[in-house]
Amino acid sequence: MPIVVKYKDSTFGIVPYDQLQDLLDSKIIIAFQRSSGWVDPRKDPLRGQGSNSEYNGLNRRSMW
Repeated sequence: MPIVVKYKDSTFGIVPYDQLQDLLDSKIIIAFQRSSGWVDPRKDPLRGQGSNSEYNGLNRRSMW
């Protein structure tokens, strides 16, 4: 699935989804577009980064 990205020089491009993480890691892009709008990876939460705290609540997925 292609993703629209904005590069540091303010140009736009379309990249394959599987290249997005490499571009984010190398800080080549300053924004990318989701269905909900533009994401700034410097300040907006990114999917898959997880939480710093561990969940201590009831495990509702466990087998009975």
